[in-house]
Amino acid sequence: MPYTAINDTAAGSGSTSLAERRVLIAGASGAIGAAIAAAVADAGARVCLHYHRSAGPVERLAERINAERGPSRAFPAQADLTEREAAENLFDRAFDRLGGVDVLINCIGTARDDSIMMLSERDADLMLRGNLAPVVYLCEAMRCRCAARDYGRIINITSITGLVGQPMRSLYGAAKGAVIAYTKGLAREIAGRGWTANCIAPQVLDGGIADVMKPQVRAAIMGSTPIKRSCTPNDLVGAALFLASAEAGFITGTVLNVTGGLVTW
Repeated sequence: MPYTAINDTAAGSGSTSLAERRVLIAGASGAIGAAIAAAVADAGARVCLHYHRSAGPVERLAERINAERGPSRAFPAQADLTEREAAENLFDRAFDRLGGVDVLINCIGTARDDSIMMLSERDADLMLRGNLAPVVYLCEAMRCRCAARDYGRIINITSITGLVGQPMRSLYGAAKGAVIAYTKGLAREIAGRGWTANCIAPQVLDGGIADVMKPQVRAAIMGSTPIKRSCTPNDLVGAALFLASAEAGFITGTVLNVTGGLVTW
């Protein structure tokens, strides 16, 4: 089940307090983005909830957060992030509505399981652009628009496929691996500001890629995972909250594996 709690006791309490932090979540219409959005709202943050096509779930989530937390705690924003100008405009909207952006969490991506030889040119291009370009565009927008700020957290949701080869997912893995490589370089470039950039790499996700994977691919992954289940959105919530917090200020350029023991390095 996705993270659903929005309650008074969680806001601004504990070691993962994000009280009054301004957070942009790209891909809030997906299972991971929605779970993290609810969690950061519980931790006291104000949130811009991005979506591409699925407005309904994001609008309902924003309404729910605002009903529980008070007005103007969350708002939806649409953009096709494969276009640089659209990504920059989204960041500007978030910055202006929130009064700044302290935390950027990229939960965006597109996947298709198939041999690269079976993918159309359009599908192959979408796989590469849909996974890498939005991350780069939003991260660079944050660097430019928030240059004077001394608090910055960038969290890019990637995939175990970007770390280890998996059959029928070579192009997807290449795209997610590129996000990891970009994040590691970015972390070094922004460290002098006191900012951090990290990745979270989940194993196959219930409510996401696991639901559309070819059965033989999923079976192979499950057979190699010590904790015999697939990842859920809830499994990523704690990792995202921690990496967004002040307590994670000396952690940067890392990939936090949430893989049930499938990857241990």
